[in-house]
Amino acid sequence: MNVDAPNAPPSVARRYLIVNADDFGRNNAVNAGVAESVRRGIVTSSSIVATGPAFDQAVDIAQELPELGVGIHLAATEYIPTLPSAAIPSLVNSEGRFYPRGEQFRRMARHPGMRKDLLLEWDAQISKVVKAGIKLTHIDGHGHCHAHPAAASVVLVLAQRYGIKNVRLPAEPIGWKPGRSFSSRFLAKAALNLASQVARRKWQGKLRFPQSFYGFTHGGSVTPDVVRDLAKAVRPGVSELMVHVATSKDQLPGYRTKFDFTVDFRGVTAYSKSEFEREFGVTLVTYEQAARHISI
Repeated sequence: MNVDAPNAPPSVARRYLIVNADDFGRNNAVNAGVAESVRRGIVTSSSIVATGPAFDQAVDIAQELPELGVGIHLAATEYIPTLPSAAIPSLVNSEGRFYPRGEQFRRMARHPGMRKDLLLEWDAQISKVVKAGIKLTHIDGHGHCHAHPAAASVVLVLAQRYGIKNVRLPAEPIGWKPGRSFSSRFLAKAALNLASQVARRKWQGKLRFPQSFYGFTHGGSVTPDVVRDLAKAVRPGVSELMVHVATSKDQLPGYRTKFDFTVDFRGVTAYSKSEFEREFGVTLVTYEQAARHISI
């Protein structure tokens, strides 16, 4: 994304930050976390799961918060598919559920023909959200499935079909790990960055994406200190911070102890939007608002 104001010189020093809460619609605790993080914290955007158990509640919350930008959180590795198994046989196991993340990603790499089923399922997911009255601001994916090399072209087709011009490019700076030694997520981040380069080439000039992305290394551990470090380090232009928020861990059984939605919730509510912008000189925006300053 190149930051440009129409008919004006580029605003090279201006810094914009999208703070996006993933998994909107996952459960009541996540939905409450999103709502509170918007009302009294720095969250500006969220991505909704079409097949999330608390989808209807998420839609109601989004309608009550017109300032919240809402994107689609495409799913292919968790949650229940929108379509019946017979319509998307390559994506589901014998129980009619998506294959687990690692297995699904390996299958997508080995069987390019799965793109047809991805297109059908993701079209159904987007259609469900649009029919619920949500105007989608961007596309991202659960486990960053949308940036898988086998999926990036599917995302482009659907973005153009639905008039969605923004997408997440989940390529976190490889050295970004303030306050941490070597991260166990380093190798996963390196692999994701490589995949993102393929997606970048397919999306460049057709879709907008933030210049910088953060939140992978510190997933589930975005403390107030991490928020502060990021605010000081965020680059000129448009950046995105991905977070996962919830008011309680009770509805998140089985999640890794190091990935705690309530930690992120406390991190993003440590500052109000006005406090954050005043202290760090970073403008908080949605994807839609950021698009006013950028061009494809």
